Amino acid sequence: MCYMRNIFILTLNDNNNYGNRLQNYAMKFILEKYGSVFTVRTDAYCLSVLNFVKHLLKNVFSYVGVNLLRFFSLKKQRQWIFAKFTQDYVPDDLVFASPLTGLKAEFPLTNADLLVLGSDQIWNPTGNTIGTLKFRLGMFNPNMRRISYAASLGQSYIPDAYVAVFKNGLAEIEHISVREYAGKDSLQKLTDKTVSVVLDPTLMVSADKWLEFTRDFVPDNDRYVLTYFLGRPSDEQEYDIQKYAKAHGCRVRRMLDLRDEETYVAGPQDFVELFSKAQYVFTDSYHACCFSILFHKQFTVFNRAGMNGKSNMNSRMETLFRLFDLDSVMMDSGLAPEIDYEKVDHLLEENRRKSQNWLDKAMEG
Repeated sequence: MCYMRNIFILTLNDNNNYGNRLQNYAMKFILEKYGSVFTVRTDAYCLSVLNFVKHLLKNVFSYVGVNLLRFFSLKKQRQWIFAKFTQDYVPDDLVFASPLTGLKAEFPLTNADLLVLGSDQIWNPTGNTIGTLKFRLGMFNPNMRRISYAASLGQSYIPDAYVAVFKNGLAEIEHISVREYAGKDSLQKLTDKTVSVVLDPTLMVSADKWLEFTRDFVPDNDRYVLTYFLGRPSDEQEYDIQKYAKAHGCRVRRMLDLRDEETYVAGPQDFVELFSKAQYVFTDSYHACCFSILFHKQFTVFNRAGMNGKSNMNSRMETLFRLFDLDSVMMDSGLAPEIDYEKVDHLLEENRRKSQNWLDKAMEG
């Protein structure tokens, strides 16, 4: 096989998002066997600021009564940890891209270079302009070879206004893979190329490899139930969490929750360690499910407030549960049935093999 010398990852550069930073690390890791890998710095860093503002406004009522200076101090501390993680593990200071300038590097580019689009919700039309989406499809550099790995739309359909952009962008991508079946179905209608579903890159990295960069954030004798919610649990769901913790002699550690300042400042490496040592996990997050699976954790996925029943599963969860036969972990309240990890491990190895085979073929050139 003849592999390219330079491989450039175009993803979302978000120093506020655990899943984003960890998938970026995993993408770099799985691509390094093919050549020198670089994460592209984009001019979309302002999105991190926008995400922060959205987070603040979305949770403004939660911050009533909380010392806002303390909140900003904790937020700054966590962002510093994220920035250090990026610098140490997925540095993006050698390659830059923008819609206006194309891709620029601190070293010569060659005809053998490859642009890898993904993972994460790089193709989500919501919040993206037509111009930004063209950029995320790699259309700023038509002469460079492109593939996508586990790219995500983040939703189950493509608005009419974006159909032409996707159709033109997909025509220039040599090999197309996505993270969700809903995304595959939507994109397959717009191209005569085969659109494949592959594993999220975080699932392509072994649990042992993930543990190599943890930093003793969690004492070995700490018994805790871990919660990681992007929404906010209902009163009934909170009761279930407290009930489980009390019954099993655990405290509750809460990520992304100002009630738990100790855990709030956790960085991406600490996210991994927190999941690896948890007694149980309650969540509504896709990547929390991924790391629970990797570390063989029993977990329950709660529907977010205002959503009921498995029919409301987002496409990411739907694909993940379909791949690992885990539909039963999604609950409105209560505790999910025990997970058979012998079966899950078998499915994980099978899906890793399929995803690796797809990547090997896509990387040939």
